[in-house]
Amino acid sequence: MSKATTAPQLDKILKETADFNTGYSEACTKSSAILMKGMEDIMGAMMSLAQDSAEKQAALVKEIMSVKNVADFSEIQNKLAKSGFDDFVSGATKISEISAKVLTDSAEPVSAQMTQAVQKATKSMAA
Repeated sequence: MSKATTAPQLDKILKETADFNTGYSEACTKSSAILMKGMEDIMGAMMSLAQDSAEKQAALVKEIMSVKNVADFSEIQNKLAKSGFDDFVSGATKISEISAKVLTDSAEPVSAQMTQAVQKATKSMAA
């Protein structure tokens, strides 16, 4: 190979590398933005769940303070335990669903960029 044919090939490789780096950097920026927004959504959901739980707990404590006998106290305590467990399961499910969506959505830009790079490299090697 002569120097004349090597220079254009090197220029092409350098341009493709620069294009890949630019695209990858942009994809990472998009992924980070999606992830940060998702984390805000998760924190908002957690705060909402905590507030709901605190309100329910306060209402049940008021109910406990008004009991006249042990049977009523036991019934309210059971209600409190069941409510707490149900709220925990519901909240964990909600947070899990949001988390899965955030992770999937935030990985998409980088995944698409890598797929594009692999396809381009495969096409280049075939030529």
